[in-house]
Amino acid sequence: MGSGGGVVGLETAYSLLDDGRLFSKTSKATTYTFLGTQTPQNTKRVFWSVEDRCQIKKTAFDKPGNIYRFVQWRKGAEKHKVTWMPGDKTLPANYEKVYTGFMGMLPKK
Repeated sequence: MGSGGGVVGLETAYSLLDDGRLFSKTSKATTYTFLGTQTPQNTKRVFWSVEDRCQIKKTAFDKPGNIYRFVQWRKGAEKHKVTWMPGDKTLPANYEKVYTGFMGMLPKK
């Protein structure tokens, strides 16, 4: 999950692995930064939300604006991504809620 765009066009992506490790990476960086580890319950909830509530494997939605958000799921070569502009009323159900919940569990700087 992540966001990007704006005047500088910088993208920030967060990756949660199935073992709970959480990383971040900006589009200007060449490596990921380790942020910490999520509990097994939080990890399971995030994956369930993206896979089942959002149905990301069945959703085709790519409508970024100048500023955008995204939810991405990847396993091996299989990859699915939904991108939207904040406030887009045509965004499929649950994506904004899942995105906000995920961002809320990130460690505070």
